[in-house]
Amino acid sequence: MRRAVNSKAVTGPAVRAATVAVALTAGLLLAWPAGPALAAPGSAQPAAAARHLPERFHLTSDDPSSNRQHLQAAGALTAKGYALAGDFASRRGVSVLVFPRGRLHLVTKATSTSESVPNATSCKFTEVFKGSYMIHGSAGRYRHATGSGSYVTRIFGKLKKTRSGGCGTGLASFWQSTRTTGSLHW
Repeated sequence: MRRAVNSKAVTGPAVRAATVAVALTAGLLLAWPAGPALAAPGSAQPAAAARHLPERFHLTSDDPSSNRQHLQAAGALTAKGYALAGDFASRRGVSVLVFPRGRLHLVTKATSTSESVPNATSCKFTEVFKGSYMIHGSAGRYRHATGSGSYVTRIFGKLKKTRSGGCGTGLASFWQSTRTTGSLHW
């Protein structure tokens, strides 16, 4: 047997308030920004942070006897630090990029090189190394970082002049600049 429903009971103030509350909750859930994208399973990072973002590193030095270089990062990671530079001219060099919040390993592979003979008058010379690189996380905030791209290392030098006016073997001046262009994520 079916029971008759009192229309006043269904439309009473309590039911209307409950209906409005349910509608508002549903509307808020649909319209509320979800914040960062949901994390991938097993990941502590938001999925949006997992995509590769542009990154540039610039390593510079004016001391040929030191492997410590100035370091500037811009892009997904923007920070200053220093690099314990590897051999950019070798087939495979590993540099450690040190920032206040962590470290990265920059692994380079030279694919082309060019070297100039010192100019007989000015004793200036240049060397250029080009290749690819990979980033591997090492410590701190960037321990899970990965990335890749290309790099160019340029060395500008000037040899000391000999007493006879020719070019000697010691360096009078030196400047090394390595620029990378690629992507990074952590």
